[in-house]
Amino acid sequence: MGQRVRPTAAEMFAPADLLQGILMVSSFGFWAVMLGLMPVLLFRVWLAG
Repeated sequence: MGQRVRPTAAEMFAPADLLQGILMVSSFGFWAVMLGLMPVLLFRVWLAG
């Protein structure tokens, strides 16, 4: 008789963990870009005004 091997919790939740990691990195990149561009945009608005 063949014994069926059940997937471990790590194998079951690996895709969700990967998705959460991608979301965290992309949101971090978004805030890095926003904080990097904000002084430039404010300076351009200040010069135009």
